Amino acid sequence: MKDKLYKMMSWPQIEAIVYGEEGNPQTILGRHNVSTYTLYQTFMPTAESVTLCISDDKKKYPMELADEAGFFAIAIVGKERRDYIYKVVYKDGSTAEIHDPYVYDVKLSKEDAIAWNKGTSYDAYRYMGSHELDIDGVKGIVFRVWAPNAIRASVVGDFNNWDGHAHPMMFDEATGIYSLFIPDLSVGVEYMYEICTKGGAVSTKFDPYSVVMENSHSVVEFESPFRWSDKTYLTERKKKSDNDITAIFEIDNDLWNGESEEFDDKKISDLAQYVHDVGYSHVLINAASDYFFCMNPEIGSREVLTKLVNEMHSKKIGVLFRWNPTCFAPDEEGLKIFDGTYLYGHLDDRKRYNLMFGYNFNYGREQVNDYLMSAASYLFEEFHADGLHIEEISTILYLDYGKNDGEWIPNMYGGNENLEAIDFLKNINTVFHRKYPGIITTTKETCMFPKVTYSVKEDGLGFDYIWDNGFSEDYLAFLRDGDTDVRKITDNMAYAYSENYILTISKEDVLAANDYDFERVAEGAGFYDYIAYEDSEKLKVKRATLAFMMARPGKKLVYLGQDEKSMCTELNTLYNKLPALHVLDRNPEGFEWVYAFSSGNGVVAFLRKGEIFKDNILVVCNFSRESYEEYKLGISYEGKYKRIFCSEESRFGGDYKMANKNVETVDEEYDGKESSLTVGLPALSVSFFSYTPFMEEEFLKIAARKAEAIRKELEAEAERRAKELEAEALRKAKEYNSLSKRKLV
Repeated sequence: MKDKLYKMMSWPQIEAIVYGEEGNPQTILGRHNVSTYTLYQTFMPTAESVTLCISDDKKKYPMELADEAGFFAIAIVGKERRDYIYKVVYKDGSTAEIHDPYVYDVKLSKEDAIAWNKGTSYDAYRYMGSHELDIDGVKGIVFRVWAPNAIRASVVGDFNNWDGHAHPMMFDEATGIYSLFIPDLSVGVEYMYEICTKGGAVSTKFDPYSVVMENSHSVVEFESPFRWSDKTYLTERKKKSDNDITAIFEIDNDLWNGESEEFDDKKISDLAQYVHDVGYSHVLINAASDYFFCMNPEIGSREVLTKLVNEMHSKKIGVLFRWNPTCFAPDEEGLKIFDGTYLYGHLDDRKRYNLMFGYNFNYGREQVNDYLMSAASYLFEEFHADGLHIEEISTILYLDYGKNDGEWIPNMYGGNENLEAIDFLKNINTVFHRKYPGIITTTKETCMFPKVTYSVKEDGLGFDYIWDNGFSEDYLAFLRDGDTDVRKITDNMAYAYSENYILTISKEDVLAANDYDFERVAEGAGFYDYIAYEDSEKLKVKRATLAFMMARPGKKLVYLGQDEKSMCTELNTLYNKLPALHVLDRNPEGFEWVYAFSSGNGVVAFLRKGEIFKDNILVVCNFSRESYEEYKLGISYEGKYKRIFCSEESRFGGDYKMANKNVETVDEEYDGKESSLTVGLPALSVSFFSYTPFMEEEFLKIAARKAEAIRKELEAEAERRAKELEAEALRKAKEYNSLSKRKLV
């Protein structure tokens, strides 16, 4: 080795490179000016020899093996700024021409760095993770990972024999991000990050921003050539309002798709057609986010998912993504102790653990907010999502959720509310409702946190809807008991207008009905399999349940396999057609109990009201096993009632033949109401009756009948009174006659 070359080289840094302990490899690797020389240094552990080839220079420069571990160097007179490559001969005899990764500065721009550090980089997925890049005609892949406390971060893959020493990444202290542009790599390559932490521990991690996983590795994503055709739909989406019909079909890839690994075009078309034909407004699908960025969707690849969303939009059906930003899995290859610290979680274990799912995210850390907000942005931007269902927020809203005294830390005000999580949820709803008008956000919250669906301006969390857990839990208890105590399904109306609710028969409800036997549910077990009814009655109960849910105030959600196509089609048609079922959905004036007494007969009746009096719909439910040929109800609104729907009609598989005629109220006080109505009620059924108020002439006829009845009653009373007076007169006459004949003493 030439003495001048030896003196130019930093041997402590070379040793750090060789032993994988250098976090700033750009300070030694690549090309550097030293005095009047240009020093080229590279580390290639599997190389036999390396030759430097400078553009426009026919001469080749064999590099000197400075360290037997694979460190090569050469110094050339002059300050070279021309492009160059390395010609490498590997120990296995193969050869390659390689551009030097360490001449490319790929740290964040000033603007991106500021947003990143402030926690407002909501599109960080565009530059974090791995992306195809062309720098001055050189194509390759740029990698970026946030690991501010790591000693070293490296990209590993088949391209470097999964050797973390081969491609150490360059660290930017201002952002805490390691980055590296590796020329000549192409999309589709599998990779991981090797993280060396303080103390010398080494771990291999998924890329947190990876959106594709194969063979348990992160994969550089292909740019999608898909051409969307939903511009008109997205424009119309902006006009959606809170009063729009919302009927959601929750799907499950395994149950719909069968044994196929992935949706094909036919299955996509069939699903979209089914959802359209039945009349659902939205579908809810899954987006997983346990150890990687935002999704490895259960429904298939990116191509499949974009096709599915586009097809749904062509039929004016919205697509909601089930998404969990509340926690991450404890897998070693994931976010857990990512850079030797709980980077994405909490340093204090009293905040760290999520009782149900793993580790809580640390919403007080700006870069964690970048990560999660970017995950949501990715779904909206790349998959044209129409909304998010954010799961299990109860686990993060309360610092003491599922914990005992001493296991949690109060907030700055001494309370148990997780202020950082509250701000995070408010931010999600504020940012994305503003950025994507017409989208909806829903959630499930089990601890009665206040104002979940109130606007942020009203100090609410800003969600559009919350699942009504009480409805599904109470109804399941009612079915399991198989009794007729209707209080279990009527008492929850006491809070029906406290939030904007979605009534559900969801996958979670099916799991609850099956005592959380996941295997049984995966095999197709339903909501009605373990209720206190005979098998012959369960279909009746299923139809009655769907009709009852549709009639109650609130939006609707039904899980795949829990609906009945013919009846749900009719119910969704009525939901859209009848103003009373949706116009005053959020207004207590739109609902009135008719009969809700726990008398043991299993009958419940109520009115759904529209803005126009004649739009009223009478709903009568018979949850008993007994049919009633004539059931009398007290009614406040006189008029004609016509049965327009019954869950036990023969067209739905029942045995009830519905009479196509009006039933009129009778001017007879009953149950404290001025009039009464008598209707037939099949067992285990729900019926809808349209309402037609009496016309003026009909009221006049009723008045005339009343007057005639009163006249007859008065005549009868007069006749009765006359007879009483006549009898009294005869009695007195007899008495006086008797007295006149009596002798006086």
